[in-house]
Amino acid sequence: MSPLPKNDKPIDITQIAQALGVSKTTVSRAISGNGRISATTRQRVLDYVKEHNYTPSMMARGLVKRCSYNISLVISTQFSDFELPFLRKVMRSVYQVAGDSDYDVLLTLVGENETRPVERLLDNRKIDGLILTRTLERDPLIPLLKARKVPFVAIGQPEDDQVLSVDHDQVGGCREMTSLLLMKGMKHIALLGGSMLYTVNQSRLEGFRQAYVKMGQKIDESLLFLELESDDLRMEAVQQAVERGADCILCMDERLAQLTLNMLKQLNLRVPQDIRLASLYDNENLVNTVPPITAVQFNADILGLKATQQLLCALQGQPVEARMELGYQVSLRESTQT
Repeated sequence: MSPLPKNDKPIDITQIAQALGVSKTTVSRAISGNGRISATTRQRVLDYVKEHNYTPSMMARGLVKRCSYNISLVISTQFSDFELPFLRKVMRSVYQVAGDSDYDVLLTLVGENETRPVERLLDNRKIDGLILTRTLERDPLIPLLKARKVPFVAIGQPEDDQVLSVDHDQVGGCREMTSLLLMKGMKHIALLGGSMLYTVNQSRLEGFRQAYVKMGQKIDESLLFLELESDDLRMEAVQQAVERGADCILCMDERLAQLTLNMLKQLNLRVPQDIRLASLYDNENLVNTVPPITAVQFNADILGLKATQQLLCALQGQPVEARMELGYQVSLRESTQT
């Protein structure tokens, strides 16, 4: 046996095999404990490994365990603008938690009814699991992942209650916000929202409806503006809400709330003196607008952290809570003062 010089430089399986006069396969089997080799040879390899402080690389460990040490963070192309505060915060937490467990994160963009980008990752064995940052009604990715038996976690409320998921109490937060607006005397609340294909928007609409039932009041259906998928449609909805006598505009997300505020200013309407404004999702920008906009606060950092922890537990075969629901906080600001 030709000993390697002892130093701080890492050694690899090839060097160990050469030093011991055995094959790389034999070294790999000795380290992993899998495969048929003699007890004497295995002990020689293990003694040499210990003496030289050998640590298998992630690639080597992946080959032994048949895993990639990669997870995918799946993002809808509709929300692929990484400047969105929600995605930035979720991504930051996912990367941090995954990195602490020696996992890398691959970003994967998919369309609403698209599965091929994810199929390519699975076919090429590039990932061990996934986090879906959006949940759709009849989401095509969920049956695909279940059929392929790939661990995954959905951020949102998937229709299948057996799917691992984590979300904030969207229904409760939106119900509380709407109830507070009604209690403050707003009688004609216009609700503006995007695609109802996304379950988060369905949950926010459900919370809105529950508040009216709770308060014993009736929704003015002419003030519901949904499926607003372009800025032109959004601006038209704001104008129609004003024309139909809305005394408050409630937006399903922060981007829509900011656009609505700008549109109201163009219409020479003052917030809150002439009309009130609120959002069912908060971010730092809504605090810094003039006036600051009332909103429901959800912690996207915690969302990303919990989703990644769930996935890592599933990958390690540990018990996982199937549906995790996080809290919220309603922040009343100047835009809804009466």
